[in-house]
Amino acid sequence: MNANAGWRRSTCLLMLIVFFGMLKTSLGQDLTAENMRRLARQAFDEGRYSDAERGLRLALELFVKDASAFEAAQTLGDLSGVFAARARYSEAEQLLSRAVSMIETMPHGLQAHASETSRLLDNLAAVYQLTGRLQLAESTFNRALRLLEEYKPIDPHMVVVLSNLGTLYVQIRKYKEATKYLMKALDLAEKRLAVDHPDFLPVLTNLAALYERQKKWARAESHLIRAAAIAERSLRPDHPESVGILHHLGVVHYRQGKLQEAQMELRRALDIQQTAFAPESVRSVSTSLTLAKVLTAQRRYEEARILYSDVLPVQERLLGPKTPEVATTLEDFAKLLHTMRTHKSADELEARAKRIRAELAYTRSVKDSQQW
Repeated sequence: MNANAGWRRSTCLLMLIVFFGMLKTSLGQDLTAENMRRLARQAFDEGRYSDAERGLRLALELFVKDASAFEAAQTLGDLSGVFAARARYSEAEQLLSRAVSMIETMPHGLQAHASETSRLLDNLAAVYQLTGRLQLAESTFNRALRLLEEYKPIDPHMVVVLSNLGTLYVQIRKYKEATKYLMKALDLAEKRLAVDHPDFLPVLTNLAALYERQKKWARAESHLIRAAAIAERSLRPDHPESVGILHHLGVVHYRQGKLQEAQMELRRALDIQQTAFAPESVRSVSTSLTLAKVLTAQRRYEEARILYSDVLPVQERLLGPKTPEVATTLEDFAKLLHTMRTHKSADELEARAKRIRAELAYTRSVKDSQQW
């Protein structure tokens, strides 16, 4: 072990004292690896991601030292969740793959730990989906589902896997398959879960997303209202899932012309995103842009203009200045400026959007020609 590694370990021990030192006395218990893991997971649930990462790394070190392989794999899965919440998908993927490999090498590992392995695979598939590897996501979701069907057919997590597989099919516009898996997930949830169980939330929001894609706004709204009621009773107000429900309700109410409701929901979601989470994130950008559309529809043009002006450079930093999403924002902003009779600035934005669209079309055509 080199000097730097030794220093890092000493620093970890110091952080352990700072982070957990007072808890031993107050809780009357030893700071075991499992206790550290539990406290770190609590920190994650409260949105304290730095504390969660420190605690999980310390717990992982102790589990590895004690040769507790299964517990180490679980902790790797927890730590991957922290990375995923911060959009550190490559690191999350590495940890999840490592955790699954650890369980696979155990005697009867997949059979003995089918529930945990399916959760790890489900999360790994979600990372693949978030990073655009949709075929790999589909095969991994199906692997998680087969594992539960073979070894744990009554495991409640099957609801989540079915729901996630359904939303993948929504994304790739296979609506028949999406409906099949999402309705099966909802049916299982109704039979196996308490009425306020948080596992209802992804099923309801994913069903709402399906109906949003099909422009069935009333159906989407009913599922989101039910999800919002469950979230209010079972989650803290700033939980990421609660924020997502608010955002989707805002979108649906905007599409239905319920502009005041949409504005309130989107403002509330944006406030939580900017205070409880990273102030500049893809989700907060999406919420801000939807709110700008609502404000435009309400003829609150100056507020919408300020919002577009603030959000556009953030979107360019996060996604890149020449992406389809940025082109769409430029076009929407230009329409607003034309409405406000600021034609010169609107023309400049439209010209930028056209250049992006042309460059993207050229890139796609070159890529297609190279396949022949």
